[in-house]
Amino acid sequence: MRTALFTNQLAMLLYGVSAVLIGPTLPGMIAQFELSLTAAGLIGTLQNAGGVAGAVGVLLLADRFSRPATILISFALLGATLIAIGTADRYLTLAVAFAASGLFIRIVDVMLNAHTGDLTPGDSGKALSALHMFYSIGAFAGPMVARALMRSGMSWAGVYVVVGVLYFAALFATVGFFRGYLASGRRSPQPRRTAEAHRQAVTGGRPIVVIAVLSFVLFFYAMHQIGVVAWLPYYLESGRGASSDLASVSLSAYWVGIIGGRFAAARVVARVGAERILCAGAFGGAVAASAGVLMPAAAAAVGCFALAGLASGATIPLAYSVGYRALPERTGSVTAWMSLVMLGGKVLSPWLVGALADRVTLVFAMMLPALVLLASGALGVVVLRKMRPVSGFRGVAIAP
Repeated sequence: MRTALFTNQLAMLLYGVSAVLIGPTLPGMIAQFELSLTAAGLIGTLQNAGGVAGAVGVLLLADRFSRPATILISFALLGATLIAIGTADRYLTLAVAFAASGLFIRIVDVMLNAHTGDLTPGDSGKALSALHMFYSIGAFAGPMVARALMRSGMSWAGVYVVVGVLYFAALFATVGFFRGYLASGRRSPQPRRTAEAHRQAVTGGRPIVVIAVLSFVLFFYAMHQIGVVAWLPYYLESGRGASSDLASVSLSAYWVGIIGGRFAAARVVARVGAERILCAGAFGGAVAASAGVLMPAAAAAVGCFALAGLASGATIPLAYSVGYRALPERTGSVTAWMSLVMLGGKVLSPWLVGALADRVTLVFAMMLPALVLLASGALGVVVLRKMRPVSGFRGVAIAP
C-alpha cells in the first residue's frame, strides 16, 4: 500500500507542474502564433472544457474500471498531449492539444484521489492531504521551473516537451512497480464491509445530500483559490503599489501557505477530525484573506494571503475524505461529481472578479475571493452537524 500511495504522490507532483504551465508560457504562444487576446484566452477555456468532459466521463465510468490501470493509461496520454502542445505548428493543433490535456488532467486527478481513498478506507484524510500537498509543491515549482528554462534560452514549446518527456521518464522509472501497483486496485472486502456497516448504521440517512453540500463547499473554495491566483498580483500592483517582484512573490507565498496547510492537516486530521478542520480553516481563511485585501501595506497583504492559504489549503482533500466516508462504495463517482461542481467555481471566479472590478472597485471585487470562504465554512458546519461517529465502525455515518 505504501508503494502505491507514494506512486500516486509522485504522479500528483508532476500533474501539479503541468496544470500551471499555461501562465508563464502563454506570452510565448501569443508571439509565435500572432494570437489576439481573445484567441489566447480561448486556449484556457478549451483546456477547462476538456476538463469538464473528463469529469463527466469519469462520473459515468469511474467505478467500473481499475483505478491504477486508468491512472497509468491516462498519465501516459497526458504526457503525450503535453509533447503535442510543444510540437504544434499551428493554432488549431495547439487548441485541440490543450483540450485533450484538460481531458486527461481531470481523469488523472479524479482517479488519483479515488484510488488513494480506496487504499485508506475510513481514514483517508491523512493520505489525501499528503496527496494534495504534492500537487501544491508541483504547482508552486512549475512556474519557476518554466521561467528558469526559458531564461536559459529554451522556447515555451520546449518547456512542454521537457515536461511531457518527464511523464514518460517517470513511467519507465517505476515500471518495476507496475505489477504491484495494478494489484493495489483490486477491491478487497474492506470497502464492501464498510459500505454495509454504513447502510446498517444509518436509518433514513441521505449520504447524497452530504455529497451535494460538500460539492458546493468545493465550488466556493475554488472561487476563492482561482480568484486569488488570477487577480492577486494585479491587485497588489495596481491597488497597493507593490513592485512586480513582490506581486509575483505573493502567489508563491500563497502556495507555500497551502502546502503548509495540507502538511499540517495530514498530521492532525486523525485526532481533530476532517469536518472540524474544514470548517475552522474556511472561516480562518476568510478572515485572513479579507485582512489581506484591506491591508494598506503590500508586504503585510502578502503575509495575510499566505495565512489564508495555510488556513484553508486542506479544504479539497478533506472534503473528498468526508465524501468517501459518507459513500465508501462509490469513491470514483463521488470524486468525479465533486470535481465537476468545483470546476464551475474555477470557471466563474476570474470573470466575476473582473466584472465586479469594472463596475464597482477592484478592492470590492477582491473581497469576493475572501468572502466566499464564509460560504464554504457555513456549508461545512452543515456537514459537521449531519455526520456522526458509528460505534464499531471506523468512519462516520449520516445523521438522519
